[in-house]
Amino acid sequence: MSTLLRFCLPASLLLAAGLAACSSNTAAEPGIPSAVVSEQLNLSNQQYAALRFDNGYVYLGGGVRGIVVVRQNAQQYLAFERNCPYEPYNACAKVSVDKSGFFMADSCCGSRFDMRGQVTSGPARRPLRQYSTALSGNLLYVTN
Repeated sequence: MSTLLRFCLPASLLLAAGLAACSSNTAAEPGIPSAVVSEQLNLSNQQYAALRFDNGYVYLGGGVRGIVVVRQNAQQYLAFERNCPYEPYNACAKVSVDKSGFFMADSCCGSRFDMRGQVTSGPARRPLRQYSTALSGNLLYVTN
């Protein structure tokens, strides 16, 4: 057996063991399932009137458990998956904008997120999944 082969075999076993250890970590906290997102919103339509004002938001039916689109300002819109990243397979793991309009929360686990999708209180440790947005005239595109 060559010296290179004797070195590579133990090294490859160590690498495989290291990868297995990493993958068991993520199994404890599963990710949100994937969904194809390709939405087009005409901001001049009445159903999207809330997006004409800063901090306005609307819910869309796409994504895994729906999408929330939030207007930051006239040129910037953010879109987030409503499936909470904490225990995403739990049937009630769905984020909604609080009545105050200042944050989003999952009433199931109690996690809170700011209007930029970042965790402000747990048990969630990961931010909301964010989708890409692009504004062209009155059309807002939400994609992944």
